Amino acid sequence: MTRKTLQAIILAAGRSSRFKSETSKMLFTICGQEMILYPLKTVQSLSIPLLLVVGYRKESIRRLVDQHGFEAITYIEQNQQLGTGHAVAATMSAWYAHDILVMNGDIPLVTPQLIRELIEQHESSKAVVSFLVAHNSDPSSSVGYGRVVQHDNCISIVENRDFTGDPHVHSFVNAGIYLFQRDFLKQHISSLKTHENSREIYLPDLIEIASKQGLKVTMVTASFDHIRGINTLKELWIAEQIKRAEIIEYWMSQGVRFTHAQSVHIDLDVEIGDGTCIESGVQLFFKTRVGRQCHLGAFSSVKNSVLANHVVLKSHSIVEDATIGESAVLGPFAYVHDNSSIGARSVVGFCVEVSKSSVDQVTKIKHLSYIGSGHIGSKVTIGAGTVFCNYDGKNKNITIVEDGTFIGSNNSLVAPVTIGHDAMTGAGSTITQNVPPYTLAIGRARQDNKEGYVHKIRGSVHIAGAIKTED
Repeated sequence: MTRKTLQAIILAAGRSSRFKSETSKMLFTICGQEMILYPLKTVQSLSIPLLLVVGYRKESIRRLVDQHGFEAITYIEQNQQLGTGHAVAATMSAWYAHDILVMNGDIPLVTPQLIRELIEQHESSKAVVSFLVAHNSDPSSSVGYGRVVQHDNCISIVENRDFTGDPHVHSFVNAGIYLFQRDFLKQHISSLKTHENSREIYLPDLIEIASKQGLKVTMVTASFDHIRGINTLKELWIAEQIKRAEIIEYWMSQGVRFTHAQSVHIDLDVEIGDGTCIESGVQLFFKTRVGRQCHLGAFSSVKNSVLANHVVLKSHSIVEDATIGESAVLGPFAYVHDNSSIGARSVVGFCVEVSKSSVDQVTKIKHLSYIGSGHIGSKVTIGAGTVFCNYDGKNKNITIVEDGTFIGSNNSLVAPVTIGHDAMTGAGSTITQNVPPYTLAIGRARQDNKEGYVHKIRGSVHIAGAIKTED
């Protein structure tokens, strides 16, 4: 079929009542991508013009879809949510193609291959309606799915709440994906009745109408996992486990090793280089790029960041909106974020935070430090307990530490301040003025020892514990 002979309708107007949320379920994410984007991308990958039916939270859905720049989408508003039949009828004025593909917006695991197979079998069988079904004889896992009932050469879809037969006999469930000849759809859509128990109009009733008229109806079988609909948070969780397993299986095939794959989360748009090892509990979010031969330690998290080749991220470290250079080592418990960059072969160690800062190559910040609003050169050593004091109560100010500098332990660098190249600062210093190159800066009070002073006060107060003693 071509773009002129086929249109698609995606239904995304429902209230998502079983989610018990004010947000439309279409905006809930699965592996980092909103649910509604899955069927949209599937249809668009087949170059099929699309009608998107919106209603509940329509502004939020339209805003999301528009942000992704989809082509050939026409929005149709369903003012009242009166069922799938009512939703499709609302689009009638926009139909022009010979065949109309209809699918629910809450079926994120459907693949382009399945839709392509449905189209091919619809064409070859010359059916007036074709639809996807899946084998599932377990009532506990098929709640919410209409069941396919065949009797006396008639095919009908019985909603789960109305089904009283044997699921082992009627073992197929309806996927909610249909392909109709437009003429048939246009002739019969307005004749659908409102169901008394739900006060809704059901699109699947058209299958029984076609079947009773002796028209050709074609069923196409798919895996149940691929046609799972999502009506509850539990079903959302199940779908995400399936999608996550697909993603991890793919990266395994690309040479990525997982030591405990079932505990790892990877978003759909993440990329990982071959030879990388990922330990348990790792989370990779939103456009993260991980290079080749990296090692990501247990329970580390990376979001919207780039890790070059051979990076080591030790356990419980967090990287967000940052760039990490080749062979850099972070952690454990490091936190690098807010557009920071770490140069090649640099070390950001235990309990070090780097925020809105750049660190050049071969620099070491190994222990218990805060680097905020700073620019650190190459081959710099930052002693344990160093703090960049970047906030004066009104503005964030810049600290510059030039190449080859040695910052002593327990330093406070009060911004704005510049430490010149190859300079040194003494341990325990508070640096408030610029330090020229090759200079040793010491900024601390002179130590004053008062010999014998303890004996004068010990009679009343115990120094170590501040506890009164008896005379």
